[in-house]
Amino acid sequence: MTPELFRGLADVDLAGLGIPSEEEYVAAYCECTGRSRSADWEFYMVYSLFRLAAIMQGIAKRAIDGTAASREAVELGRLARPVGEQAWALARALGA
Repeated sequence: MTPELFRGLADVDLAGLGIPSEEEYVAAYCECTGRSRSADWEFYMVYSLFRLAAIMQGIAKRAIDGTAASREAVELGRLARPVGEQAWALARALGA
């Protein structure tokens, strides 16, 4: 996900910022927990994006109802569709 869409790190110089790549991070996690990388890793990535889109949709509804707790609720609500579309694009790409 790009930073412009929602706090993402896509297209960011991770190494320049001292942030491990996804592969490095997952490898370190697996080493620390004694687990191996899940064969379903990509599924979990898609699921997480859809979950985030659903949360954003709930925030949008609360903004409409006037019960949102955040001043950023309207903007977060607007991101629900693009995040859902990104999740769908990733799901389709993995299914190919």
